[in-house]
Amino acid sequence: MSTQAPDEQALLETARNDPETVDVDTVVALLDADQGQVRATALQCLRVVATDDPARVAAVSDDVIERLDDEFPVAGSTATAVLASVADERPDAVRPALPLLVDKLDEHPPQTGHRAVRALTPLLEADPSEFVPAADALLDVVVDPPAVWAPESAELRDRPSDQREAVTNLLASRRDEIAKDRARVKEIREFAAHALVEVTATAPDAIADRLDELPPALSNDPPLARAATIDVVANVAADDPAAATPTVDALIDRLADDAEFVRAHAIRALGFAEATDAVRPLRELADEGDDAFHDLAGETADWLAGIDRPAE
Repeated sequence: MSTQAPDEQALLETARNDPETVDVDTVVALLDADQGQVRATALQCLRVVATDDPARVAAVSDDVIERLDDEFPVAGSTATAVLASVADERPDAVRPALPLLVDKLDEHPPQTGHRAVRALTPLLEADPSEFVPAADALLDVVVDPPAVWAPESAELRDRPSDQREAVTNLLASRRDEIAKDRARVKEIREFAAHALVEVTATAPDAIADRLDELPPALSNDPPLARAATIDVVANVAADDPAAATPTVDALIDRLADDAEFVRAHAIRALGFAEATDAVRPLRELADEGDDAFHDLAGETADWLAGIDRPAE
């Protein structure tokens, strides 16, 4: 007696060996299967076909988008990967999924969020204004990105010996995947921060009332994410300096950042925020060198001191 699963496994094998011969409509029909694994494998088949010819899968993108919220997590993650394979060449086919993809940025584990980044990046490049309605969700990701579980050594010491050994073995077997997940989280955080920069460049009031949540994120890795998060503050402050007040102390801390370009972004943001409390640390920074970077610190300090000077 024949069953559905072999049909779909055979289609996947065909896709891997000769993707041009796959009947996409036959694969799409399997997306309504009762078994989650069948749906996931059908989506994997579409992913292989999309890698070969994105246009063929773009034509059925609505069916793929419907599976983003599949109750079987593997299927939902694979649907995200399918859209990532389509997005570069056919962003219009992926655009209707934008809100759902943004919601996936903070999913655990972070592989799905990383796939969402790949699907969303061409959309951000094409029209950043479409991300304005997602401003709050993007800020949530910047502030609280998906975590990578790996117990600290102190935590292992507190476990019974048999549990310690089991966890140690698990970590050893997952070492490479943990490293990948940490890299994925950094890329997710960086994308969300850059997307928020684009959003606040056109709609600075979109998150103006939530800047008090950003200070911890100003010290997050990677440095590019820190710089972008600082630019979010700068964009809001350029429109409403007072809105940036809750971030001033954290911005001043970034004047000692290990990355000079992050320090430069902080100087700019402090200027837009009209942060007169930064005059002294900016002058101290200016005295440390004699180049364009240190000149910028000195010029910003002088400008801020002028703001603080009573009118005659």
